[in-house]
Amino acid sequence: MKIERTLRHLVCWGLYPLSWLWIIFALTGFMAMEVDERPAWILITLPLLLTYLVIELTLPMQKRWSMTWQTLLPDIAYIVSSGATLGVFSAGLALLTITISGEANGPARDWPLWLQVPVLFLGFEFMNYHIHRGMHELRGPLGSVLWRIHAAHHLPQRLYLLMHAVSHPLNAVIIQGFAIILPAWLMGYSPDAVLIFLVVNAFHGIISHFNVDLRLGWANYIFVGPEVHRYHHSANMDEARNYGATLTLWDQIFGTFIYQPGRAPQELGVSEEANLPAYQQIPAVMALPFRRSTP
Repeated sequence: MKIERTLRHLVCWGLYPLSWLWIIFALTGFMAMEVDERPAWILITLPLLLTYLVIELTLPMQKRWSMTWQTLLPDIAYIVSSGATLGVFSAGLALLTITISGEANGPARDWPLWLQVPVLFLGFEFMNYHIHRGMHELRGPLGSVLWRIHAAHHLPQRLYLLMHAVSHPLNAVIIQGFAIILPAWLMGYSPDAVLIFLVVNAFHGIISHFNVDLRLGWANYIFVGPEVHRYHHSANMDEARNYGATLTLWDQIFGTFIYQPGRAPQELGVSEEANLPAYQQIPAVMALPFRRSTP
C-alpha cells in the first residue's frame, strides 16, 4: 500500500510536467530533422497515450469510472465511425482547396512561429468554445440538433482515456472542419505551427478524460486537464460547464469556468429526464441528429 501511495503521488504531481518535457524534446527533435509532420504527430502522441493507458488501468482514480470490456466494444464502434467520416470530410475539403488554389497562402504564412502558434490556439479555442457551448446551451431547432449530435459523448456514466475520441461522426466533422481545418487553410499556418498545435491539443484532449488523480495546480487556469474537464461531464447541469478543449481562457472570460481543487463530480453522464438512448444502443444514438425531437 505504501508503494501504491507513493506511485499515486508521483503520478499526481509529476506526470504532467514530465509529459511536457517529452513533448518539447520530441517536437524540437522532429522539427530540426524537417520530417513529414503527419508521422511525427503520431510518434509523439502515441507513447503518451500508451503510457497513460497503463497508468489508468493500474492506478484508477475512480474504479466505477473505469473502462470495461462491455464499454470497449461500443467505444471502438464510435471511434471507427467518427474517424471514417472525418477522413472523408477532410479529403473532400482538401480537394476543394486544390481546386481553388495550388497553395494556401494565408495572412499567417510569413509570421514567425512564436506568433503563429498562440494565434492558432486562441483562434481554435474561440471557435471551439462557441460551437461546443452552443451544442449544450443553444435553444430552438438548431440548438436541439446540435445537442443531439453532441450527446453521444456525454451518455456514458464513466470517464476514461478512450472517451476523448468517442463521439457522433457529425460532431467530429463540425469541430474539426470549422475550428481546425478551415481556419488553418484560410490563415495559411506553417506545418511546424500546425504540428505543435495538433500535439498539444491531442495531449490535453487525452488527459482531460484521464481516470487518474492527475493535478495541474496553477496550470488549470491556463490549460484544460482532468480536474477541470470532469465537471463538463457532470450529471449536475449547474456544474457541467468548461467548454474549452485545450485552454481555459474563454471559459474564464465568459464565466463558464468551474474548478474546485481536490473535488470531483458526484455523478457523470446525462439525467434520465433527457430521455436519450443508452450509450450501447449505437444505431439509435447515430440516428439522434436526424430526428425531429429527442426520443
